[in-house]
Amino acid sequence: YTQNDILFCESSKFYPSRVAARRTKATLLALPKAKTENESQMTKDALQMIKTAIHAVDPFVAVSNRMRIQDDGSNLDGSSKSQLAVEQQSGGAQLKYDLENYNTIKIFSFGKASAAMAMAAAKIISDAYPKHLEGVVVIKDGHATSKEIQTMNEEYNIVVRSASHPIPDERSVAAANEILQSAYDSDEKTLVIACISGGGSALFCSPRDPLTLEDLVATNTALLASGMPIEKMNVIRKRLENGKGGKLAVAAYPATVLTLVLSDIIRDPLDMIAS
Repeated sequence: YTQNDILFCESSKFYPSRVAARRTKATLLALPKAKTENESQMTKDALQMIKTAIHAVDPFVAVSNRMRIQDDGSNLDGSSKSQLAVEQQSGGAQLKYDLENYNTIKIFSFGKASAAMAMAAAKIISDAYPKHLEGVVVIKDGHATSKEIQTMNEEYNIVVRSASHPIPDERSVAAANEILQSAYDSDEKTLVIACISGGGSALFCSPRDPLTLEDLVATNTALLASGMPIEKMNVIRKRLENGKGGKLAVAAYPATVLTLVLSDIIRDPLDMIAS
C-alpha cells in the first residue's frame, strides 16, 4: 500500500463506502494470474508423481507386485505344476515354492498394514491352491473395513482380530498367542506366510514368563515417552516376548516360512521392523 492508502484507511470511519471499494479493488489485484501452459503441465506432472508414489507403497499393491503364481512345466507327463514366486528385490532373484509340496498354507499378518497385505497374499494363493488355506490377521482398531473382514473370513478362512496400538492390551496377547499356537501346530507340509508391517510390536504381543502384560505396558509407555529411536526400542522389545526376534519362525519349525516385510524404518533393517 502507498502512504495515501494508509492515510485513507486511517480515516475509514468517515468514508466506509470508499473503504469497501478500495478493499474490493485490493482483493481483485490479489487474485492469482491464470497459469501458463507450462505451469499447468508442471502441476499435472507433480500430482501424477504423488499419485504414483502413493500407489506404489499401497500394501496391497506392494505385495501383489512381488508375488505371483507361475506354472513350471517340469512334470514327466508334460503337465505343469503351480509355483509361488516371490521377488526379493525389484528386478532381483526370486524365491520359488512348489505348492504341491504343502497340504496347508497359513497366513499370519500383523501390523498397521496387516489387512491389505493378507488380502493380497490370500487372493493370489487362493486362485491356484486347491488345498487348505487358513490364517490369523491382527489389525489396529478400525484398520480394516467390514467387507475386508468378511472376505477374509468367508473366502480365505482367515480370522481377523483387533488389538491396541501403540500400547498393547489383552487382545494383543490373545491374538499373538493364537498365532503362536497355530505356528506350533504346523508341520513340514505347511507353508507359513508371515506378513509383517510397522505397528506389529504392539499388535503382536506375548509376554515371556515371568513378565505380564502390565509389565510390557509399563515398558512400552516408558519407551514411547523416552524419545528413543525405534531401532533401540525394538532391541528391548524383542527380548521381552515369546514371538519377537525370530521366535515366530522357530515356533513354526519344521514348516517352511516365507516372510513379507513392509518397512517403516529408514534403511529397512529387517530384524527391527515390528521387533
